[in-house]
Amino acid sequence: EPLTAPVPSAFAAAQVSALDVLCVHDKCKWVGTCGRLDGHLDTDCPHEPIKCSGEGGCGELVPRGEMATHQQFVCLQNCPNSKAKATRRDGDEQDSCNIRLSRNDLVDHLKDYCKLRIIHCPHTSCEVTTRYNQMPAHLEECPYALVPCPRQCAAGNLMRQNLEAHKNECPNEPVPCVHAPLGCSHVAPRSEIIGHEQDIAIHFSSLRSKVFAEQQQAYQQKMDEMTRVFQQKLQTLEEKITKLQLHVVEKHKEQNAAMLMLKRLEEQNTLLTRKVEDQSVTFNWKLLEQTTALNTKLQQQTEAFNTKLQEQTATLNTKLQEQMSLLQSISGSLTADNLRRIYRGY
Repeated sequence: EPLTAPVPSAFAAAQVSALDVLCVHDKCKWVGTCGRLDGHLDTDCPHEPIKCSGEGGCGELVPRGEMATHQQFVCLQNCPNSKAKATRRDGDEQDSCNIRLSRNDLVDHLKDYCKLRIIHCPHTSCEVTTRYNQMPAHLEECPYALVPCPRQCAAGNLMRQNLEAHKNECPNEPVPCVHAPLGCSHVAPRSEIIGHEQDIAIHFSSLRSKVFAEQQQAYQQKMDEMTRVFQQKLQTLEEKITKLQLHVVEKHKEQNAAMLMLKRLEEQNTLLTRKVEDQSVTFNWKLLEQTTALNTKLQQQTEAFNTKLQEQTATLNTKLQEQMSLLQSISGSLTADNLRRIYRGY
């Protein structure tokens, strides 16, 4: 059977745990019980090697007491811009900053040396911020950059955005002769073209007169053509106006005819209204006469009926009174004994 290590009893373990021991590191002055040694090595002992971890840790084993110095001056860390990508003007992405430095050197690197650090354009009026390795491309087109005149005039350095306006006044800018429309093809700097124009002014004066006469003639021909076209258009408009006037007259006639018809219809309507009113009055009068006659006849029949009813009522009352008198006379002659006999007889 294989041999196994004996399992210490709880009592023995407690005795061993209570023994006083020294730290395993010779330079450490710690003294304590055996049961507290592991906790001392895990949390307190400055000579216990621990792994350099945390953000940017190198993973090297370093005594705990030297870890702060190690991370500040020895441990190499990636530049924070290692995950940043800078894009060139052609659209391709440049490599990120892969430099590894100590934390102590990393501050200066980010401030003054990293190729991907963010910087401001050096020109005061420009508000552009970009990465350091992209700034040269920006400076080549920055509108606030000071650049010399392309014609090397005495104006000195100018802002790039003002160069276009400077061309209109630069004495070294090549300009054509004012007599170019007359055939002169000479081009010279603005400061020299005036002398050239004065030198050939006499030569071009006669030519200018000839060209002016030709231009005046062409202008007159153009005006004549425009006048002819205008007169044609005017005649066309006058014809259209005449047609419109005739059309308006016809419309007025139609309107007058419609108004006349409307007036006749109104007169007919008035006559019909009067006729209806007259017939209504006649009908109402006849109806009133018939109603009056019926009321009179009904009243006469009612009166006759009432008279006859009164006569019949008086006759009935008279007969009733006679019978009552007869009954009273008969009842007066009847005695109690007669009534009994009569009753028994029945």
